[in-house]
Amino acid sequence: MIVIRPVSLNDLDRLFQLAKKVAPGMTTFPPDRAVLLNKIHASNSAFSMNVNKEDENAYLMVLENTETKEIMGTAGVYSNIGKESPFYTFQILSRCKHSFETNNKVPSKTLHVVNEFTGDTEIGTLILDPDYRGHGYGKLIAKCRYMLIAQFSELFGSRLIAELRGWSDEKAISPFWESVGKHFFGGMSYDHADYLCATTNNQFIADLMPEYPIYIDLLPQEAKAVIGKPHNQGKPALQMLLNEGFRYENFVDIFDAGPTVHAYIENVDTIKNSKIVTLTEFTESEKALTHCLVCNTAIDNFKVTYIPVHILLNGTVAISVKAAEVLSVNLQDSIRIYPFSH
Repeated sequence: MIVIRPVSLNDLDRLFQLAKKVAPGMTTFPPDRAVLLNKIHASNSAFSMNVNKEDENAYLMVLENTETKEIMGTAGVYSNIGKESPFYTFQILSRCKHSFETNNKVPSKTLHVVNEFTGDTEIGTLILDPDYRGHGYGKLIAKCRYMLIAQFSELFGSRLIAELRGWSDEKAISPFWESVGKHFFGGMSYDHADYLCATTNNQFIADLMPEYPIYIDLLPQEAKAVIGKPHNQGKPALQMLLNEGFRYENFVDIFDAGPTVHAYIENVDTIKNSKIVTLTEFTESEKALTHCLVCNTAIDNFKVTYIPVHILLNGTVAISVKAAEVLSVNLQDSIRIYPFSH
């Protein structure tokens, strides 16, 4: 059975091995024990009973095989982004200038550095071990973030955002960074800039990014072509976000111009179609079962799994004893279910 749960200190070695597997490219999740340890400590604080909902909180979960104890992937939720460390994006704005004297209309698009999403909730750090791709695990671990938000909505902002990695070539070179970013960051490499973004308070961005709009028409064609275009490996993740109810509305990453998408909580499919029910029976029956994503209601021992559920006529549910043990729930406990097939 699989379980999605908060990361723990005991996961450090396995997280390090996972980070080595997915590197390079995942610069926000580097194979660096000190960085990973900081992420674990931050997540432990967020999942505590005493969490301050006004703070920037980083919730990191892992996908674990309960039999082998292998960590198969990770997923994160970050509340109140931009309140402590600025959260910068480029916004694409359109304008049209008209000369009546020459009867010319000239449309143009410009990139503006903005803090549009300050105070919102970011979903990210969606990582799946390459050995487990193609079996639906990516969708499961992606959706567990929405189960957390649905269950503890008071801890999160009303709007969710997600940044997608921008397009780069087979040598991991980003045309947008080469044409824009590195000129403002003194020739710094893309990987180093992204690493600093993940491990510092982002003051270097405020110090070095342009104060004035950048005219897209003045950029090389190869840079213009990738604005708002996700990395090839990120296309499935983008489609999952769009299927959930996220929208792309001309916000892109300041480093590689990957798309930033957003959605209000009430429009996210997993959140609006999940519900609280009472566990009243244990069953091993294979009849009349609905496959569901199921979570418990304990912030300090949060767990999610994907199991068959028997929805009873009175609206309560029955699950197997093993599933109840994985979720750390008992009869008469409340659980949240989201019926779907992956």
